[in-house]
Amino acid sequence: MKKILIKLSDFYLIIVILALISAFISYYNYVFGIISFLLLIYSVIFIFFYSKRKNEEYLDDIEQNKASLSNTASEVVYKMPFPMAVLNNKGLIKWYSPNFVNLFSSDDIIGINIANKIDSFNITNVLRQKCGSFIWENERLNYIVYYNVVKDKNNGDINIVIYLIDNLKYSKLEKKYDDSKLSCVLVYIDNYDDFRNSLKDDLKSIITAQVDKIIVDYFLSFGSLLRKYDDDKYISIIDNSILKNMTTDKFNILEKLKTINKDGTIKPTLSIGIGSSGSNPFEKYKESQTAIDMALGRGGAQVVIKNGEDFVFYGGKNNKGVERNKVKARVISQALEKMICESTDVFVMGHKNPDMDCFGAALGILAICKELNKTAYMVLEDVPVTIKNIYDRFVEDGKDYINMMISPQKAYDICKDTSIVILVDNSRKLSTEAPYLMDITKKIVVIDHHRIGKDFVENPTLTYLEPYASSACELVSEIIYYMFEKIKLGKLVAEALLAGIVVDTKNFYYQTGVRTFEIASYLKRFGADSIAVKQLFKDNFNTIRLKSNVLSNAISYKNFISIGVFDEEIEESMLIAAQSADDLLGVLDIECSFVLTIVQGQIHISGRSLGKISVQLILEKLGGGGHYTSAGARLNCSMKEAIEKLKKAIDEYLAEENIDESNFN
Repeated sequence: MKKILIKLSDFYLIIVILALISAFISYYNYVFGIISFLLLIYSVIFIFFYSKRKNEEYLDDIEQNKASLSNTASEVVYKMPFPMAVLNNKGLIKWYSPNFVNLFSSDDIIGINIANKIDSFNITNVLRQKCGSFIWENERLNYIVYYNVVKDKNNGDINIVIYLIDNLKYSKLEKKYDDSKLSCVLVYIDNYDDFRNSLKDDLKSIITAQVDKIIVDYFLSFGSLLRKYDDDKYISIIDNSILKNMTTDKFNILEKLKTINKDGTIKPTLSIGIGSSGSNPFEKYKESQTAIDMALGRGGAQVVIKNGEDFVFYGGKNNKGVERNKVKARVISQALEKMICESTDVFVMGHKNPDMDCFGAALGILAICKELNKTAYMVLEDVPVTIKNIYDRFVEDGKDYINMMISPQKAYDICKDTSIVILVDNSRKLSTEAPYLMDITKKIVVIDHHRIGKDFVENPTLTYLEPYASSACELVSEIIYYMFEKIKLGKLVAEALLAGIVVDTKNFYYQTGVRTFEIASYLKRFGADSIAVKQLFKDNFNTIRLKSNVLSNAISYKNFISIGVFDEEIEESMLIAAQSADDLLGVLDIECSFVLTIVQGQIHISGRSLGKISVQLILEKLGGGGHYTSAGARLNCSMKEAIEKLKKAIDEYLAEENIDESNFN
């Protein structure tokens, strides 16, 4: 219905009033009444035709204005200073402005799919979201592409209107700003004293100066500022452009130092911690301290970049570490004794699904607390098959220790802010039996031999982390050794500690040093029986049969990596996976092995290595972690997807480290 300007109904009141006046006049004078009614009829006819004519003029003006505005709008749209186009619901170009076609080499792009011109255009997302924007960039341009989906009221067609805003200047400015952000860099020579002591006296100054020159020249080559503030420590300030160049170079200085000290027995290694976030220089420095601590905690000889909550790692591929310092073990034992004595009670826990090393180390801490007459608890939710044999022995002959074992819920109920929480064989909060205990008390101790991961416990009060120790049981045994001249350790606890060492060293084959044998000898003094320890690792016939199936169906990948699968979810799944991975290392030409199984609905991966390949660095790509030669990971996906993800992680690691089959021939 057309809209009109003047309506006859607008005059109804006037007409009624005039009719009443005419009737009144007719009552007194018939002649004047007739004349009055005639004038009334004339007025009504005049009003009718007048309003009709005015309305027609009004509608004509509207149509003329519409046409004028339509032409103006079309002209304005066509001559928009930014590129613009209309697409159909399949992404085909229906109309475009001259500025739009100027972006492309072809003269006419009508009917062409926009995705062929703008590679980041996704028709599915556009139709779903109706309106929005995305970035389109290549080597020569950068545009923000805005889109809006509209429906034609006449025919119901779906059209997509897009227009592009040039973002090149802003993106360059943004990149310039990003590149100008500063980072703080701390550089430590990991093994400075050991490295110098391995040199002949007449070479110490020469070789040390050579190391210093390599470090200084490397940073100067990127245009960065570097200052030496201690014999083995440097600090540098770099911007993001330099950091990007260094990451592209993969911090080649780590490799350059390997050329040093041909006459010495120990080569120098370097750890670098970089803090990239933080709103001021002090915060960046604190981040670099956290990064260097993580680099050292992961064994040194690597670079760690901390950017907020994220960590990026480079290097860390050497399995040979510096000789651990016995002084540190003595200092840690004294500090731990003081902390335990000053706390109301002690809560000890390892990781979920504890193994023999985790369980043995926790028992060692309980033995320390008993000797110090402190109330202590081991937080243990379940007894997995990996520790069932040793647990059953304590049920029979060590009930005082069994009574100290409590559930996570009970631990939560009785833990106080004056309590102390000691983590053994684990440094990841979310991997513990009761993560919430660390929210109750801030007194947290970490005793671990794994390399630090991204989710390391935040701000522990005391950390004893030795990636080159054989096991957590070795570290706890050292603490016991230095803490007490005499202690009633007990035969069962000594055997549990020895069993933990045996498990993680694979019967003293891997990750075994002089101190490992010293501690084993120390534990033997308390009656630890090697035969009794051996009995703890006996498997039933069904477990042996299942392991055999894994071994027989394992595949060779890259000719030096073995991958096995145990696709049943049973109580012994993790044990079978771990032992099968160990057994696969006995296959000729195999350097590392991985076995996948199902645990609690997730895919668990056990990785083992002979030392040339870091299974830790591989499984870290999948969110896992562990040792250079022994690591694990959990994936929430299907077995087929997990295998593909594992192969991809292996390929990435081999490419990064430039490893192929020829490395092992």
